[in-house]
Order: sequence, then C-alpha cells, then structure tokens
Amino acid sequence: MMNLGSSMPGGPGVDMDQLRKNKEGRAKRESLVTGRDSYADGPDAMKEIFERKRARGASFREAKMADYRDRFALSFDECVSMNFADAEYRRSIKDGKMKGAFAGEGESFPIASPEDVRNAWMSVGRAQGQDKNKIYRNILNIAKRHNWEGGLPKSVQKRMKKGESGMPEGRS
Repeated sequence: MMNLGSSMPGGPGVDMDQLRKNKEGRAKRESLVTGRDSYADGPDAMKEIFERKRARGASFREAKMADYRDRFALSFDECVSMNFADAEYRRSIKDGKMKGAFAGEGESFPIASPEDVRNAWMSVGRAQGQDKNKIYRNILNIAKRHNWEGGLPKSVQKRMKKGESGMPEGRS
C-alpha cells in the first residue's frame, strides 16, 4: 500500500516554505489577469500579459526621454533623433553636443550631470586596468568645472569644504 503521508502538506519530506512560495507565485500570476480579462485563458492570457509588459516598457521609455529632456534641456525631437543609447550618449559628450567629459580612459566613466558624477564616483572600484586615483581626480575636476559638486558624496563635499582635496581617505 502507498504511503500518502509523505506527500501531504505538513507531512514528512514536504517543505512548507516551498509550498508557501508556490502559492504566492500562483496568486501573483492570477493577479495579472483581471476581471475584464476573464475571457483570456492559455495562449490568450500570455498574449495579454506580454502586451501589458510592452506597454509598461513604452511608458518607461517615454519617462526616460522626459528625464533627458529635463536634464539636458533638449526638445522632444532632439531626444528622438539622439536615441540616447549608451553609444549615442557617449558620442554626444565627446562631440560637445552636451557639456561633460570622461573621467576614465577610452570614453569610460561618462559624466554629463550631477547624477553621473555620483554614479561615476560609486563605480570607480570596478575600473580594471586603470589608475583609480587618476579617475577620482578626474571626477573631482569635472564636477568642479561644471559646478556639479552636489553629485559628489556628502563625505567628499565635507572634505572639500575643509580645504582638502576631496580624494577618498588613504588616497592622494
């Protein structure tokens, strides 16, 4: 006779955490299809879900373009024409279409806003084969040149107010 106790919830060998996670996952998938979509099942439900995903992606792209328009004072047509892929972004800085510069070698660490200053500062540890002290100095110089010191970490801003270089502690 078959022992069903080992497959019953709460029985030996059954991971209750996994059962809870599975239940939560099912509930999440069920919430993606609303009452107005009750007609959708099987492939139609997946089609509906992917269509919603595409719509969210489109709204994200629109929000990103609005952010670029605000940060760089560009018209909507200029944003569309520049496409703002990473290569275009770097090319725009290099060609002088946007104010900014590169803190690293070979167009690495592009900086065109206070937000980029912060992102570059936080990313220096991932620089491979480059002098990290030189990158830090370049970030500081670019931030000073374009008045983007607000993008630097608070600890760096405090050091600069004291008259220090702003370089991280232990670096020259």
